Amino acid sequence: MRLYTRREFNKYLTIGILMSSGLITPHFSVAEMQCRCNNPNCERKNPDMNGDMMKMLEELRLATFALPVSSGARCLDYDISISPKKNKLGGVHVQSVACDVLVGHLGSPDVLNLIDRARAIGFSGLGVALGGKFKDRKKRFLHLDARHLLPEDYGFGGSAVWSY
Repeated sequence: MRLYTRREFNKYLTIGILMSSGLITPHFSVAEMQCRCNNPNCERKNPDMNGDMMKMLEELRLATFALPVSSGARCLDYDISISPKKNKLGGVHVQSVACDVLVGHLGSPDVLNLIDRARAIGFSGLGVALGGKFKDRKKRFLHLDARHLLPEDYGFGGSAVWSY
């Protein structure tokens, strides 16, 4: 039988408490990260978000402010319905290394600060939806992803930035 140090025990205890309470990290829930499709049998209703990406997101939350998530994990069908130009593996949301954070309630300085902090923490994909069809402030979002965590042969590249 393996004996755990106090630090190891507390880590596993914390993870167990978080998971049983519906939280992935202290500030992000399973419900926030689950697929938003209408299929009740969707395999992504219980998202298996990448742990390293979630640590980065939690670090960003602690360094900035509350980050309301509008999209986390997605099933392949839902991902293609949102953005049909995907490879056979789907986009980074399907790979559980991405989320969209609502920013319509923030002013430009806060959005720029969020982008700067996200880059400093290591997010490698940033998409901004601030104008055009997103003139309604409630729909504005910042896409954050950790594509660098995916295998190279998935075809996402090391980093990317774009606007919607």
